[in-house]
Amino acid sequence: MKQQTSRRVDEQNQKIFHKNVFFKFLNSSTGLLVYSSTLLLLTACGFAPLYGTHGNAETVAPQLADVHVGVIPDAIGQELRNKILDLMPPPNDAPRYQLKIALAEGGLGVAIARDTTVTRQQLRDNLHAELFDTKTQKTVWEADTAATASYSVLNSQFSNLVAAQDAQRRNLDELSERVVNQLSLYFNLPEADRVSIEKTLPQHPAANTGAPASTTP
Repeated sequence: MKQQTSRRVDEQNQKIFHKNVFFKFLNSSTGLLVYSSTLLLLTACGFAPLYGTHGNAETVAPQLADVHVGVIPDAIGQELRNKILDLMPPPNDAPRYQLKIALAEGGLGVAIARDTTVTRQQLRDNLHAELFDTKTQKTVWEADTAATASYSVLNSQFSNLVAAQDAQRRNLDELSERVVNQLSLYFNLPEADRVSIEKTLPQHPAANTGAPASTTP
């Protein structure tokens, strides 16, 4: 009897471990690339995404409408927030979840001429997202991702400014789509899987994200 109970516990622990490994892989750069490539292939075969203008919005739209997207600092953060809101359904009056996002941007010269001048610049935006449940007062989901875009550096300062702004726009478009897609994937999981993810996350005190107070009992 003890051996059977021990075997069941081991099997359950293995299932939780494999799920945690899967979601860590999905949140990595390689996992996102595999997920995006698979999604493109399935879309070409007639598969509809979880949420989008051409997908089955009813699947996760109610959950996404229950998410308040917190204020992201700086002008680039405001632009990213607006792009995320454009991809999501209109929020409820008293959303249950608060989405907190931290964004960091950096540039790097990736091509240098013989006279040491930079001829090509790479712009990288790193994003960390956390979903906080105001009902349980716990962080239930988090993800780290990044987007990179490159542009040529010319002798014209105006041309370089336009190119940098375009690279930034492409990064923000990619990041906003990733955030909404990963949230959709999370909300489409069975409740047991979401609970398993929550147990692996470090818990932080609730932060003031400017969200309206939830009236959820």
